Amino acid sequence: MKKFCIGILLAICSFTSVWAQDYSFSNHNNVPFSLNPSLVGGANAIRFGLNYRQQWPALGNKYHTVRFSYDQNFYKQMCSIGFAYAYDNMAAGTYQVNDFDLIYSHTIRTTEGQFVRLGVQASVYANFMGGNLVFEDQYNPYYREVTNETLENLEHDSRVFPDFSAGASYIIENKLTVGASVYHIGEPKNGFLDKPDNQLQRKLVFHATYFHDLQYKNGLFSRDDLSSNYLFATVNFQKQDVFKSLYVSVCALISPMLIGASYRTDLGGIHTPSVTAGVQFGSFQANYVYDIFTSRKKKNGSWSHELNLIYVIRVKEKYPCPVVYW
Repeated sequence: MKKFCIGILLAICSFTSVWAQDYSFSNHNNVPFSLNPSLVGGANAIRFGLNYRQQWPALGNKYHTVRFSYDQNFYKQMCSIGFAYAYDNMAAGTYQVNDFDLIYSHTIRTTEGQFVRLGVQASVYANFMGGNLVFEDQYNPYYREVTNETLENLEHDSRVFPDFSAGASYIIENKLTVGASVYHIGEPKNGFLDKPDNQLQRKLVFHATYFHDLQYKNGLFSRDDLSSNYLFATVNFQKQDVFKSLYVSVCALISPMLIGASYRTDLGGIHTPSVTAGVQFGSFQANYVYDIFTSRKKKNGSWSHELNLIYVIRVKEKYPCPVVYW
């Protein structure tokens, strides 16, 4: 019955306006350059990231998101490049999204220890509709059964389209980062029916991160480098058409342990706190994020589980840019 209800919902959505919303993670600190293309290369090293999210695991229709990323900073050229691939599997493969991203950012030094970074992103989306859809006309309310016959006919069972995004950020080395970005600038068509309002809605992101060193006791305009023990707090606001979300997180790295807490809200009736725990050994970092269960419907299970892995290859040069590995 759960599969049927979700199938019906998706089928109806495919024939009406598609209010598309991007995939998301509970703690963006663990997902490299996921908020702003200008943050690519922020580790000032060669960095590989792997992020996995499973949402509503107790339901039969599990939702999975996997993201792989690579980015690298080029000191002499004052620029960075990156690549990311994300796979979003919804309702046991009923709807699948493949997102391929190429990112470039350029760094402008405004004064010693302070920078402006500008980033652009070119993407290709490949979306697919699975074969297990159940349409409204297949349900017989009298016998409460689903038949195999339907009069519905999708014009496309797949959709491939380009997309472009851009962003900018202002950075005080290892102390403060503020920025803004615009995703899906052209609002490309992404529906399985050729209707004018079937499009990927433009998304606006505003974010800020502050670092406080626990060993060097650095203030906003004091020592530039970070020790292996520090606090960092992040806030970001996202708006995509009718969807809004506010994220707030506070984490502490007391080498080799990382602990933190996050809070996410749609500024309405949905409030999701989460906890983070992880370790860092040399160039390898791993952490786990768990959304704390807040729904009264206990049979649905927790909101999500996330596993984040990052491997950094440090280059033996002195970089005049923020060095943040989480």
